[in-house]
Amino acid sequence: MVKKTLFFIVIILILVFVLFILIQLNKNAPQSIIKNLDLKNRLTIEGKIMGFKANYLGFFGMGEAELRNKGDDSYQGKQIYHLEAKANVSKLLSIFFNAQARVDSYIDKNKLHSLRFSQTLILPEKPRDEKEILYDQDNNIMELRGIKRQILPHTQDPLSAMFYIQHQNFELGKEFDININTNQNNYRLSAKVIKKEEYVIEDKNIGIWVVSGEVRRRDKSPRHSLAITLWLLNNPSKTIILVKVITNIGPITLRLISIE
Repeated sequence: MVKKTLFFIVIILILVFVLFILIQLNKNAPQSIIKNLDLKNRLTIEGKIMGFKANYLGFFGMGEAELRNKGDDSYQGKQIYHLEAKANVSKLLSIFFNAQARVDSYIDKNKLHSLRFSQTLILPEKPRDEKEILYDQDNNIMELRGIKRQILPHTQDPLSAMFYIQHQNFELGKEFDININTNQNNYRLSAKVIKKEEYVIEDKNIGIWVVSGEVRRRDKSPRHSLAITLWLLNNPSKTIILVKVITNIGPITLRLISIE
């Protein structure tokens, strides 16, 4: 009798666990993400401040991130866009590993490439890690901690690369070949618009573009490569609602949870 009871309890726990995973995975579906946003009294899904939740394996909460478009500014006599992103681990993970990060990207308003990128990492039991990269796009040079390196034309940082994609005209089959460098090596983001999906949500027709790509070193080294898929709304800002990244340690998902 005891064995039967234990077996029954184990089965129930397994079913509950499977149900939990299915519910979490469903939250990452594009239509679910849009439904969970407040669309009432809103004609479009536009905003300057976007909140994202990060999951590992699609269901395990890692933390949250906020992307803020701080608007127009000027830098070294050039008109720029200033983007700021902050991230922190979940409350559960912070018990074991408390970490925070902030990055700022200063993007040339006309050419849509990076002019300056700063990064701050706060990790437990380690000194605060700060770095600032200056991009001389006219001469294809970047400077990090006083060291200058040769870069490729129109080099981007991770934020400016996404911003650049969002400001392009989309059509099925459109391809992107973007240079990225925030450290020592030149990386390539090769991406392609692979699909356009249509949903009817709260009596609104919502179009979503799907862009699939890969990031790897220009020297074709297999190290530090990853695959990435973006889901972007078919609106003027090409709002990113979902990001799936396949890394060497497993899949990581970022889903939009708020927009202002």
